Amino acid sequence: MVFLVAVIGACLGSFANVAALRSLDGRDWVRAPSACFHCHQKLRFWQNLPIVGYLSHGGKTACCQQRLPARYIFVELAMAALLVLAWQQLPSFVFFGFVPFLVLMVVIFLTDMDDFIIPDWTSLGGLGLGLLLALLNVPGLPDIKTAGLGGAAGFGLIYGINFVYKLWRGHDGMGFGDVKLMAMLGVWLGPVSLLPILFSASLSGAVIGIGAIVFHRLQNSEAAPAQLPFGCFLTPMAVLWLLFAPQALQTLL
Repeated sequence: MVFLVAVIGACLGSFANVAALRSLDGRDWVRAPSACFHCHQKLRFWQNLPIVGYLSHGGKTACCQQRLPARYIFVELAMAALLVLAWQQLPSFVFFGFVPFLVLMVVIFLTDMDDFIIPDWTSLGGLGLGLLLALLNVPGLPDIKTAGLGGAAGFGLIYGINFVYKLWRGHDGMGFGDVKLMAMLGVWLGPVSLLPILFSASLSGAVIGIGAIVFHRLQNSEAAPAQLPFGCFLTPMAVLWLLFAPQALQTLL
């Protein structure tokens, strides 16, 4: 069963990678078939297999022998490992309900890392899907009233922080995509998760940001990042909350 979950995870990782890249390029990620991004030749079934397709040709395209980015296999392996971890940490009836959530977290991480963009279909679409599953009483999700409260609290929390920051500094401190992302997290994970996720994401972002500035100054470089993609910190913390917070809270209680 673990092997099957890993295979499914690798397939979902391949999908998440394609969805992220095509969303940023404005291409159709739903119906358009997979094709080589160098010569645009349509891929055959075995060439499109996650991990196997990459390794079978030594990390190169089969059609024109161009080097493939290592990101492809890394994302597929990471998603496979993430799904196996979720399978081991969550009850099976909860696991299946949160598979779409995990895929959306990976897509959001990738698009925010690449281009500081969180597509609306991931945040608002994920918010709508979460409300629907809550309405259907899917195990593991909050009830519909709590989910609605979580969505409103997530939106209001980040929007309020950014509003105060803009009054103080005269410009936005974070993008509106982060506001919609926090609303989505509130729907899926409930309002009680929001402050821990926000605090841990802010703390890790501050540590990495300060570390990057110190590193570049030691290298006598002026290329330190002016901003960091906050979604790349919110999404891992949300996944950690999902996988480990219930057990930790139960142990404490």
